[in-house]
Amino acid sequence: MTLATKDHITFYSSPNLKDWSKESEFGLTLGAHGGVWECPDLFPLKLNGKTYWVLIVNVNPGGPNGGSATQYFVGHFNGNKFTSIDNQTRWADYGPDEYAGITWSNTGNRKIFLGWMSNWEYANQVPTVKWRNAMTIPRELTLKQVNGNILLASEPVKEINTARLEAINIPTTGKLPKQYVLKMKLNELNNYEITLSNKMGNKVIIGYDKKSDRYYIDRTLSGKVDFQKDFAGKFTAPRFATAKKSDLTLVVDATSVELFADNGLTVMTAIYFPNAPLDKMNIHHDQPIQSVLTPLKPIWP
Repeated sequence: MTLATKDHITFYSSPNLKDWSKESEFGLTLGAHGGVWECPDLFPLKLNGKTYWVLIVNVNPGGPNGGSATQYFVGHFNGNKFTSIDNQTRWADYGPDEYAGITWSNTGNRKIFLGWMSNWEYANQVPTVKWRNAMTIPRELTLKQVNGNILLASEPVKEINTARLEAINIPTTGKLPKQYVLKMKLNELNNYEITLSNKMGNKVIIGYDKKSDRYYIDRTLSGKVDFQKDFAGKFTAPRFATAKKSDLTLVVDATSVELFADNGLTVMTAIYFPNAPLDKMNIHHDQPIQSVLTPLKPIWP
């Protein structure tokens, strides 16, 4: 059993699920310790034929963009002790709104991850009526090696393809669908911005800044932002990929965007509350971009 105990992990074993013995502890001096650790998960993943173990630990507060977030460790587990392969603090999602993410246990060789799409900094204050929070889309987890580091990557599950409708040109005068997937490919990564907006002046800006080598989501002018002092802002995430080429997938719903860059090496999730649907899109870029926008079958009425 993987148990979160204050701000570290304790492993226990039992022959009968009634009598438990403490096996080991992990994380007392590793990882982020800005708040309590909870919702842990431990599972194996293979990379180049070798098995590693991934330990997911959610922390609140202390996330990379404030509040709650999901950190992870890659290492080895011998049945009673987990050992991390390095001392780096890493995050499964760098956006402000993914927390308590864990995986299913009945998906065969695939590891499917689902997170809660909010942040305890304001989860009970968001300006909603019929519901309080939502969940992320399911994400498939894999390991990738970059510059000698083994990183956890996540991308939308392939099953989302069954919800896609026929691809359309990005509307410049017409309205965006309520739910859609935007895919972009860049032969050479430079600055770009994707602005989702409406006629009321609300906007969410998603982009990449080459100088800082970081992706970002800016919801400063996204609509209702004054219900909590830290909700408005520009949130950033590092780029881990080193190739000149890049790709981006955005999964957009009426009040959320999930960003997957460089085959899922950088992931960000953010919610927002516009005063009217963000039904316009503008892409500003310094280089040619191949882009496809695909509506999704409506999930909500």
